[in-house]
Amino acid sequence: MINERNTSSEVKWIPDGFHFLDHEDSLRRKKILDKVYQFFDERGYLEVTPPGFDFTSSFLRYVSPTEEARILKSRDLSGKEISPSIDLTLQVVKGMAGFSVKKGNQKIFYTGRIVKDNFKKNADRREILQAGAEIIGHSNANTFKMLLTHISELSLALGLTQKITLVLGNTAVYSQIVDYLRFSTTDKNTLSHLLYLKEEKSIREFLDAKVKKKDIKEILLKIILSFELKEIKTDLLAVSKKYKMNLEHFIAETEDIFKYSSHFKNLDLCLDYSLIRDLDYYTGFVFHGYYDRVSYPLVTGGAYDNLFQKFSGEEKRACGFAINIDIIEEINRR
Repeated sequence: MINERNTSSEVKWIPDGFHFLDHEDSLRRKKILDKVYQFFDERGYLEVTPPGFDFTSSFLRYVSPTEEARILKSRDLSGKEISPSIDLTLQVVKGMAGFSVKKGNQKIFYTGRIVKDNFKKNADRREILQAGAEIIGHSNANTFKMLLTHISELSLALGLTQKITLVLGNTAVYSQIVDYLRFSTTDKNTLSHLLYLKEEKSIREFLDAKVKKKDIKEILLKIILSFELKEIKTDLLAVSKKYKMNLEHFIAETEDIFKYSSHFKNLDLCLDYSLIRDLDYYTGFVFHGYYDRVSYPLVTGGAYDNLFQKFSGEEKRACGFAINIDIIEEINRR
């Protein structure tokens, strides 16, 4: 048998995504997943299993233009374009919407992998093992208090000794402002992309060119640069009242969650109303949670009140989160 590993750059001796687990690594992963299953089971969540692939169009509807380039694509035997999952929430909600025998509200959890192109020479495809939970049926401030409590409790159950810094935002605040400005779809996508990348200089240049009302431009800059509600609350309420944006409800819900935050034993909350997720189905609260010096988010989530309806026609608010199991393993190896 001829070893052809040097004949092509596309034939690799160790495939991308291959991981060798020694006895300790395997035992560590089993303990982590056992704790995840036990945790959700004790809190009344039911398990679902998301598929590894879905139609590419299912993902393309909800990703930003930047993320679209990271979707890996193939075709099934009938010629339809399919992709490995880039987002398990989409598939879980889509599945539950089609599972007609399940009526009413549901609390569900899952484990699975997402796959994205990482644009790096040495690791073209990034595969991430996640555990996630979705609450289908409601997503108000009380739901989020429960969700964040579960994140805090789960992190403690998984042995995390330091607090998670959780950045909490609300896409409705940003959306109402840009809707009032009547931004085109292109302008919205451009500003959303700049906010996602936190490119302050480019954001200032964009707003100088596109926004004529000085007070609205200033409040947009403030929500980008401020991380405490008290720093921007007065100006937000003034803009909301002047231009009839109805931001009061979202501000009050945010205050409610922050007042409750002392109950989160393992979370430190900070505010970022400019927080933009890489998927555009989020409609309200969104968050990223970071641990220690790890640059990639340990936990992500938010509210997606229109997603279930798009798949089923039935209106149901919903929210959820996903925690990165690979990062948990990395932390536990230290």
